[in-house]
Amino acid sequence: MSFSKIARVYDQFNDLSAYEHWLDFTLHSASKAPQKLLDVACGTGWFTQIIAPFVDGVTLGVDIDVAMLEMAREESHYEGAPLFEQGDMLDLSSFDTDYDIVTCYADSLCFLKDENEVAQAIEQMYQRLNDQGVLLFDVWTPYQLNEGFENFSYADTNEEAAILWDSYPLGNNEVEHYLTTFEAQEDGRYIRQDSVLVERTYPLSIFEDALKNAGFSSFEVSVEYGEEIYDPKRHTRATRWFFRCYK
Repeated sequence: MSFSKIARVYDQFNDLSAYEHWLDFTLHSASKAPQKLLDVACGTGWFTQIIAPFVDGVTLGVDIDVAMLEMAREESHYEGAPLFEQGDMLDLSSFDTDYDIVTCYADSLCFLKDENEVAQAIEQMYQRLNDQGVLLFDVWTPYQLNEGFENFSYADTNEEAAILWDSYPLGNNEVEHYLTTFEAQEDGRYIRQDSVLVERTYPLSIFEDALKNAGFSSFEVSVEYGEEIYDPKRHTRATRWFFRCYK
C-alpha cells in the first residue's frame, strides 16, 4: 500500500484547511516555541511547512514514500524551510533523540497493518523525544471507520487533474478507500492511476496501553482538534481522537 500513485495530485484535492487545525492543536500543546520538531509521516509536507516558522531551530519531516517527499522538497526551497528525509515510522533509530515535539497527523497510524505495529511506531516516536518532550497524534475512532465512511463517495476535478474516491467499511474497525486519479500531461492526455488504501483503528484501550508501555508519564485524549477532552458517554460519534502524550 503506497501513496506514490497519488502523490502529485494529493494536495490538489486534500482538505488543506484541516492542517490549520492541526497547527493550532500543536501550538496550544507547547508551553514555548520548540527548538526541534519531528513530523512523522509528513507526506507532501504541508503541515511541516506551516509549523516550521513556529520552531526556533530544526524542523524535520520524515516519510516512507519517496514520491510524497519529492513533492515536499519541491516546495521547500526558501530560507527557513523544513528539512525532509526518508524514514519508516517503525524504525526511527537513525534520527536524533532530543526533539521537543514529535507529530504524527492525518490518521497516519491507521495505515499500519496491526496493533503491534502501532505500538512499535509509538515506541519509536517516544525514543525520539527529549526528557520533556511531547508526542502529538490523531487516529480515526471505531465509529468513523465502521459507520462514518458508510456510502462515502467523492469526486472533483480541475484543469490539471481529477479524482474519484469511494470508501467501503469492512467492519471490525477497517475501511477500504478506492481512489482513481487522472493527471493531465503536456500532450493533452491524462494518465490514470488506481489505488486501494486500507485503514484500521482500535479501541481506545489499545492506544492507551501502547502509550503506557512505551513509557509516557501521562497523556490526554480529546476530540475536535483538542477543543474538548474525550468523554465516551457524550462523544459517541466522535470521528477522531487527538492525543497529547508527555514523556
